Amino acid sequence: MPTLVIGDLHFNHTPRGMMEAQLETVKKIVERGIVKHRCDSVIFLGDLMMHRSPRPPVMLSLKSLMDWITEEKGLHVYILRGNHDSYNKSDDGVTSLSLLENDKVTVYTQTHYDEQNNWTFIPHYEDESRIEHDLGAAASGSFVFGHFGYVGSLNSAGDADFGLQLDAFKNRTILGHIHKHTEDGQVTVLGTPYSTNFGEAGKDCYYGVITKKGFKKYPIDFGVRHLVIDYETVKNNIDWINQEDWFTLLRVTINSLEEDSNVAWTCDGLNVGFLEIKYVPLLDDRDVFDPQPGVISLQVNDDLIEQYLNASNTKINKDVLLEGLKTIHENQKNRDQ
Repeated sequence: MPTLVIGDLHFNHTPRGMMEAQLETVKKIVERGIVKHRCDSVIFLGDLMMHRSPRPPVMLSLKSLMDWITEEKGLHVYILRGNHDSYNKSDDGVTSLSLLENDKVTVYTQTHYDEQNNWTFIPHYEDESRIEHDLGAAASGSFVFGHFGYVGSLNSAGDADFGLQLDAFKNRTILGHIHKHTEDGQVTVLGTPYSTNFGEAGKDCYYGVITKKGFKKYPIDFGVRHLVIDYETVKNNIDWINQEDWFTLLRVTINSLEEDSNVAWTCDGLNVGFLEIKYVPLLDDRDVFDPQPGVISLQVNDDLIEQYLNASNTKINKDVLLEGLKTIHENQKNRDQ
């Protein structure tokens, strides 16, 4: 029977409503796996939780999810230990996920070969030489499921901090850990089933299915999403933002005081789970960067700051603030002479 594959969940109790939306999204993916693909088991590729020491609501939500999948839907669950699931960085396999284990939920805290399905599970290890060894030791033709990156892939912070070379992969491999979906030969980074922060806004998300014919990914068109859009786009796309299939976390960028005064009225009609308004000033010719090696400085647009202070509602003496700004610039000028 086909097997459903789902990437990092990163269940998080904040902001309010986020974890409930994550839970419902995963349930909907599982339902689709059963109805559309006739899956009888599901593999989670690690990082089921956001933090190494999860809050009780996170563990209770994961317990609820596992009970629903196994008892109500009748599927077997396989879970890889991710780095966020690990209590520490010692590679000892200690994880809160072990509390979820029973006869229908298998948690792989160390590398394991499933001979019946010809699957190899390699959880997260800080020691990449261990990962390289286990990849090389995997049975020929085995499907490998792992939670780690490789040279050329980017972690969730956008950094390339992996030393594992792509030629270390001898078998068809499906990876978690990396949040953005990519394909590199026989290596597939499935990516998360939804965005987990604003840095991932707008990315495409997928789940996977393994059959006798191999692995195939399918797009996810519902669930949790982060959006970063400007004020004008918000005004013209209210219905799109309010789509019922999504729990939307919205960041609205504004770059003028006029937009600042209007954005609250516009956003009042939005049906979103989280709203953030971020001021992003426009740069002009007076905004220049210091050419000194290793030093980046931005010359402040005085007119913009003065305009903002005059329009703001604050009890602080604005004349004192402007005088302080003038003093800072004079001191900077004296240092440059």
